[in-house]
Amino acid sequence: MPSVHLSNALAQDLLGQAILAPSSHNTQPWRFRLSASAIDLLADRRRALPVNDPDDRELTISCGCALMNLRIAAARRELGTHTTLLPEAADPGWLARVALVPGADVPADQAALAEAIPRRHSCRHPF
Repeated sequence: MPSVHLSNALAQDLLGQAILAPSSHNTQPWRFRLSASAIDLLADRRRALPVNDPDDRELTISCGCALMNLRIAAARRELGTHTTLLPEAADPGWLARVALVPGADVPADQAALAEAIPRRHSCRHPF
């Protein structure tokens, strides 16, 4: 499967959108590792909340939100993604690898979601 070369400009654009994802208690518990043709999503356990989230469930969901933003940002650029979840069993902190695929069919509704990424905000009002 051919993949896209991940230039600095492309990586900055995609990661700039990925990090706008919502996260539990605004912890942003993710890290990204770049290679020439893929982006790895890793859990940043230094940002874990063991009292509120002893099983890292919310941490994992938060990382999933960043992963979705990354895939939506790629779709906006008309790039498909090939996502491998938990690519290395020996490293449970390595949650996903995303390879960018040129010329892939990108669902129009997924690309349309890109407009919502920068508009999302946290509600600070009392419930």
